[in-house]
Amino acid sequence: MIMKKIFTLVCMAMAAMSMNAQTQKPESYLAVDQDGNMAAEFAAVVTDGVANNVENGNSVVKFGTTNVEVEAVGSADPADLPEGGQDITIGQVVDEANHLFELVSINSTKDVKWEVKNQGDINFYYIAGTGTPAVSLLAEEIWTNDNPTGKYRLSVTAFDPATGGEPKSGLYYKFTTKVDGALKVGIWANKGNRTTFLVDGETKQASEYLVEGYINGQNYTQEDADADKCTADQVGSKKWLSNDEIVALNSGTNKWIIGAGNQPFWGNVIIDAKAGKTYWLFQGNSQIGFQGYTFAPGAKKEDLIDGIETIKAVAAADNANAPVYNLAGQQVNSGFKGLVIQNGKKFVVK
Repeated sequence: MIMKKIFTLVCMAMAAMSMNAQTQKPESYLAVDQDGNMAAEFAAVVTDGVANNVENGNSVVKFGTTNVEVEAVGSADPADLPEGGQDITIGQVVDEANHLFELVSINSTKDVKWEVKNQGDINFYYIAGTGTPAVSLLAEEIWTNDNPTGKYRLSVTAFDPATGGEPKSGLYYKFTTKVDGALKVGIWANKGNRTTFLVDGETKQASEYLVEGYINGQNYTQEDADADKCTADQVGSKKWLSNDEIVALNSGTNKWIIGAGNQPFWGNVIIDAKAGKTYWLFQGNSQIGFQGYTFAPGAKKEDLIDGIETIKAVAAADNANAPVYNLAGQQVNSGFKGLVIQNGKKFVVK
């Protein structure tokens, strides 16, 4: 049986890669385990889904692995405010011609949340946070009939790849890598016709990435089964798509768009990361779900996508009679010798 490709256990398959002898062992982090439990770093700052560590409207969660440091930042969206303008405090004028002022604070906000969500049919758990990313927030005075009203509303500037910038608010993830390598991040992107960015912290420009995963509505067909690309029982289920297949779906109209139409995406974005550099991951005007990451020191992004099969655990608990798979995700019999996976664990059969 051809296994579905899930980010969750990608580090298992990476053992099969041919990499430079000096390349260090790949390292991985999961924000949510296979049973839907939050990682300890997120669970520690959450009470009934609401962040309990909010300061200045932000909840910051820090975690990482040997060569990667990460900050997850979730922000408070403005609350439902009374008609006539935002409940905000303003400072000095910034742009008089456009009636823009410094934004000192947003006084009424919704809760910052960190919640576990799942795409059940592919068992894709992820962390969902709050806040619409923005590179700037200003107070805009409301004018009526060419006269100022003395009331203000929020003016939000989203990230534009033509000009660059960095997120100042909203939901985003900040990665800092200590050595050169390839960084693969598992995400959920709501509405695939919206932009997804990995921004270089040094240049403030969007970095090129590869992508692979599932797109809602893109399913295995009978033609795929006839071509041995899937089994008969997979026809109609979500299809794992390569980078080239995903790029082809949007006809290359916008390289920062993942997928086709107004459909969600579950999968991976992959970049070449440099030592000592920082990268921000976020969507242009929506929230991004975060599953986790794999970092392969010394590798290139192509090493984490070409020919890599990610294995889905087939049992919640150890089971001596559970199916056994090779690193290509193919079920093998009891006579198979070599590196295998059973119950989501890797071991060698001699």
